[in-house]
Amino acid sequence: MTSPVTVAVKSGDLRLACDISTALRARPRVCLLRPEQEARAEALLVLATELDEEALALMRGACREYGRPRIVLVAQYVGRAQLLRAVRHGLVNVLPRRTGLDHIALALLRTHEGQMRLSDSALVDGLDLRHRAQAVDGVTPYWAP
Repeated sequence: MTSPVTVAVKSGDLRLACDISTALRARPRVCLLRPEQEARAEALLVLATELDEEALALMRGACREYGRPRIVLVAQYVGRAQLLRAVRHGLVNVLPRRTGLDHIALALLRTHEGQMRLSDSALVDGLDLRHRAQAVDGVTPYWAP
């Protein structure tokens, strides 16, 4: 059995973050960190209505504080320009806001296993294009083995 993935949850909506955090605590192989432990996070779950400046600031802050955790974003609206910016901060997966807890936990576990999974969303295709563009430009994406 593999070790659990250590996770920090961030959101501008503290109630939502608390609800999701509480639900994730009951998941096997997911170790939710307390605020004073978040520097050890391997994965960061960012919950947002949209990928806006506030959500990007949460990602930037995590990079400054925790190094480069792999970021899973759960959001309703994601613009292509913001998506490309988020990749620079460690975004490895985007899930729609309606995603169930089982799929969120699975996405977090996949970050621990070094996997990157993208949904079928047309906007997420922009993330895949960014990954290919970086490889073509000779810049290795941070999540590459």
